[in-house]
Amino acid sequence: MNSNLEQNVEVFSNHYISRFKHLMASDRIKDANAIGEEYICNGEVEDDDYQWFYVNYQFKVTDK
Repeated sequence: MNSNLEQNVEVFSNHYISRFKHLMASDRIKDANAIGEEYICNGEVEDDDYQWFYVNYQFKVTDK
């Protein structure tokens, strides 16, 4: 895995772990479980043929 991809995976992982912990601490168990069911796999991958598709942000943010 190239270093840029490794960095992106690390960013995604940190985000979802942080969000999971926040939802659990906020007693939003169903929301936290949804993240767990979708993104947490204990290092097990059923089919290791995932492809990542990156798209630049397409919308210009304007100040109001």
